[in-house]
Amino acid sequence: MNAPLNPDLPGGDEAGAAEYSLGLMPKGEIAEFENRLATDRDLQQDVAAWTEYFASFTDLIPAETPPPQLLRRVETQVFGVTERRSIRKQLLPYLVGAVTGAFVAWAVLASGFLEPQRPALGGDMTGAEDGLSLSMRFDPASAVLTVARTDGAVAEGRVLELWLMPDDGTPVSLALLRGTETLVALPPALAGQIEGGRLMVSEEPLGGAPDGVPTGPQRAEGVLAQQ
Repeated sequence: MNAPLNPDLPGGDEAGAAEYSLGLMPKGEIAEFENRLATDRDLQQDVAAWTEYFASFTDLIPAETPPPQLLRRVETQVFGVTERRSIRKQLLPYLVGAVTGAFVAWAVLASGFLEPQRPALGGDMTGAEDGLSLSMRFDPASAVLTVARTDGAVAEGRVLELWLMPDDGTPVSLALLRGTETLVALPPALAGQIEGGRLMVSEEPLGGAPDGVPTGPQRAEGVLAQQ
């Protein structure tokens, strides 16, 4: 049944608005038409009127409940679906995603990735008499201590040895300082003691202190603190 045209439909661009409302507008014209539609209020009214007018055709069609197998036939023809997935299968991807997200969150929290980073430590080591001077920097994230000799010299056949001097009085050898810069990777037990701990440099034989305690003269000392 064809419904008569409504003579009160808004004027101007009616044909284009009608084509657009029905989805019959050529593809090459749609972009230009939609650009105008975004700013032209009259054109917007035309499209709205035609859309409402065409929708009124369905008022004459009695409502019917489609048979249950209709959706299955449509899915089969459109998507090639031969059977409907069970509720369990439909929810499985969401369940897997939730479990995966929970595991990632746990891993991030357990690793301490979101914990605030501790500030770097720094300081200087100086000797009162012979002019030896060193700068120190400790990075808590990597547990690497960098010691650079900025002034002074080492006697022939001797080497500088770096020590941590804990409160219990037992020196702990950290490294032999060869060259002008030395990187020392500290184990967790020592990295936890480095802040505020007294560091000392002694002069030892080329292989280091033979008995694991300082034997040569103390050349410099200093303390690491937050910068």
